Amino acid sequence: MRPFSIGILLAAAATIFTAPSFALDLVRDGKPLASIVIPAQPLPVETYAAQELQYHVQSSTRARLPIVRENEQVPPGAHVYLGNCAAAIAKKIDSSQVAGNGYIVKTNDENLFITGKDSEGDPLDLDTQEGTLFGVYDILENNLGVRWLWPGKLGEVIPRSRSLALSPHEATVQPLLWFKQWRNDSLPGERIWLKRQRFGRSIRPHYGHSFGEYWARFGKTHPEYFEMTPDGKRGLDPTTDNNPTYLHMCVSQPALTSQIIEDWKAKGAPKFLNVCENDGWAGCACPTCMSWDQPAPGDPIPFDQRADAARRAFNGQEGRRDEWMLKLGSLSDRYAHFWRNISETARQTRPDVEVVSYVYDNYRKPPVKEMLNSNVLCGVVPQESIFGYSQRDSSVFRHDWSGWEKTGCALFLRPNYTLQAPNFPAFYARILGEDLKFAMAHGMKGTDFDSLTSKYSTEGPSLYMLAKILNHPNAPVGAVVNEFCDAFGPARGAIIQYFRVWEGIYPNYSEAQIAYAIDAKRRYGSGIYGPYYFLADEIYTPAVMANAWSILNVARRRAAPDATAAARVEWLAKGLQQTDLLLAAARAYEKQIDTHDSTDFNAAWQKLEDFRKSNAEYDKINFAGLTGSEEKWHPKKNK
Repeated sequence: MRPFSIGILLAAAATIFTAPSFALDLVRDGKPLASIVIPAQPLPVETYAAQELQYHVQSSTRARLPIVRENEQVPPGAHVYLGNCAAAIAKKIDSSQVAGNGYIVKTNDENLFITGKDSEGDPLDLDTQEGTLFGVYDILENNLGVRWLWPGKLGEVIPRSRSLALSPHEATVQPLLWFKQWRNDSLPGERIWLKRQRFGRSIRPHYGHSFGEYWARFGKTHPEYFEMTPDGKRGLDPTTDNNPTYLHMCVSQPALTSQIIEDWKAKGAPKFLNVCENDGWAGCACPTCMSWDQPAPGDPIPFDQRADAARRAFNGQEGRRDEWMLKLGSLSDRYAHFWRNISETARQTRPDVEVVSYVYDNYRKPPVKEMLNSNVLCGVVPQESIFGYSQRDSSVFRHDWSGWEKTGCALFLRPNYTLQAPNFPAFYARILGEDLKFAMAHGMKGTDFDSLTSKYSTEGPSLYMLAKILNHPNAPVGAVVNEFCDAFGPARGAIIQYFRVWEGIYPNYSEAQIAYAIDAKRRYGSGIYGPYYFLADEIYTPAVMANAWSILNVARRRAAPDATAAARVEWLAKGLQQTDLLLAAARAYEKQIDTHDSTDFNAAWQKLEDFRKSNAEYDKINFAGLTGSEEKWHPKKNK
């Protein structure tokens, strides 16, 4: 078998220099020819980078490259120097000016240097700087052809070869994004997988619902800071059970701006100033806030009738009381005005301040009039769909993103759509991949996905697409899907057909149809994400499930000669089996509500529990924890 000798196609922005004319032999005919050298007193990241390089080279070639410290006896031959080695310093390889998680890769004589911007800390932590490790992963991916499709050994694709030679270009590599985060990475296997996909933060903006403590601090002394409800009162909203979590601010109030600036200065005026609103639909019906609004396309209520419509809803005369704020239309101009005020005031103290907020719910649409600047960083929280990420969602996202981009603000992506389709097969890889490419081409500074809910065996290609495109925005989405399916060897064609089933089943529901379908299931206790369980029967019909099983059984037969491919097909089959059990449990739960007889549901639930217990390792990696809806089902919690 010929040796691997492929130039690096770097996954981050790089300054490329002339490539060397020789290859660096690491392994030949199964024998190690090189050593991995780390500093005499290595950082944990440098040690981990060496271990990861050693592991992957050995998995490919069966040859184990020794790891040595510079103060030890370094074997003769070629060397891969990792981190801030004395040898790198002697060659004037200085990573101090590289951004966090950036690195320099350089060949010299028979040596390869990967020197990154690294820091102390756990290599698997999000905020540990680890350019050296990311450099190793880039080389493994692009020189060795390694792919990490999902967490765990079964998701590792490491091509086998008896010989391995590296011929990397010399480059200084900077991270493409300030930060990449995918929340709920609590499982060790997921943390390893995310790090291999280069998730981390070289710059950490501070954001999140920022006014959570304001009611306790100022509810009695400064009621003017808080929203005015349509009855002319300020403070907690009775339509949200007086819950301060959903209390919003009177953003036109100058005293609020002064308080925010005062609080920020008290913290030392850090670079990032968080003004993200509290969760939920925003709304203040005071005359000044409403004067900052602009009529926006698609607003359901005529602009001059908003106040009356909100009042009628609040009083229970029309629609749902807790949706009175939606009668006000788009509040984006109001909030853009607020953020601009904060930015202009804060810049008087610190010119490089970044004011951070969310573009969310009823202030998600682009503003009609207001303009911003790059000192305002907006986290776009796209419109959610309960059916996974659809073409309709994509159209709305691109419209919203483009509109905010035109205001001049900086943007990051803070979506919730990986929460959707809990524990069910879904395929939205192509749409998501193209939209991530679009966002990266249009100024995206970072990503923060909520949440990683471990649906790898049912939604693997979509989750892999998300991770892949953030490293390789120029990769064709079709090629990424093919990478995933190639891992199933002789069953590749059947697996492509299998995922086409999930790509084609989603109904193109309008918002009104979705709302109607959810309302029809309200008696079963469906909440924000719960409706998916109760609408799933309309999507995963017996005919669809039978077709999926038929294709998967073909894949089983084709994969049988290849033990790894066969194991991966069985891994998909476990996901489909759990889907069958979830559908049965959902049907039995509805029957229990309708008949007040829990016999069938208890039996269906027990089968689901037994499956999960008998497949503990699979369940740990793929469906860790119950969703909120399943918690409602649990027989022990519903006696």
